[in-house]
Amino acid sequence: MKISPHVMRSSDNSGNFPCITVVTPSFNQAAYLEETIRSVLEQNYPNLEYIIIDGGSTDGSVEIIRRYEKYLSFWVSEPDGGQSDALNKGFARASGSWFAWLNSDDIYLPDTFATVAGEISSRPDVDWIVGSILVANQKLNLLGRFDPVCHTRNWLDFVCTKRKYGTALPQPGTFWSRRAWEKTGLFDENLHYAMDHDYWGRMAFQGFRPHCLASELAIIRRHADAKTTTGAERFVAEELMVVDKWRKLVAGPAALHLLWYRLTLRARLRSKRMSTSLFSVLSNRSSQR
Repeated sequence: MKISPHVMRSSDNSGNFPCITVVTPSFNQAAYLEETIRSVLEQNYPNLEYIIIDGGSTDGSVEIIRRYEKYLSFWVSEPDGGQSDALNKGFARASGSWFAWLNSDDIYLPDTFATVAGEISSRPDVDWIVGSILVANQKLNLLGRFDPVCHTRNWLDFVCTKRKYGTALPQPGTFWSRRAWEKTGLFDENLHYAMDHDYWGRMAFQGFRPHCLASELAIIRRHADAKTTTGAERFVAEELMVVDKWRKLVAGPAALHLLWYRLTLRARLRSKRMSTSLFSVLSNRSSQR
């Protein structure tokens, strides 16, 4: 699909199309970055604000970004404090009424913004929209599908996601309103793996609930260097950090649920560390033969 010359920024008054701000944080992802950028621009959405925050890449990413800079509302390439810092820098510049974040190795499917805009128009009371995503390998060969799960009104289920009525919300398929952003605040810059998990819990605590769609909105890549591939143990460790933050803020039954969930996370973390250690030992033995 060709990028339309009328792709607009938020300063353009584009009728009834809500302005959608998309932030892409990136660092040394030149192998995938252009596909990500084109998947946003080729939506040909008439009220798009697209921001790219690059962490000072040295792999050719900057040259790719420059090829598309006339379609961008803002971009920068400079050292930052990680993904959460990049997201906060990007959304600090946002003027849209709806926000989304797309990592630089993932892509949006065609007509995603049109689908989301239709839901926004037909449901003015909704502040949080989550659609299904496809899971693919490095070459975008399909591996599976991730549907959003939310059968609860209890905010704790957005923090303690492994409870009976827990939630599962795919980040690339998530869009939220400026109102939700202003009430929830910034991403926690101490988190590098579980920042989305933390943010959804905070949004739920503020009273927001996701409107889940069956529509497929994005594709997430699973490849050797992806954080979702390499950081399983770190994600659980950061989940513990999130739970500990909440334990300082709430009391009563909620605090007891958080304590129980913390114990289950500790058990999962020990299991993952034992598995990693065993794999390392077996690999070393194999290499010595």
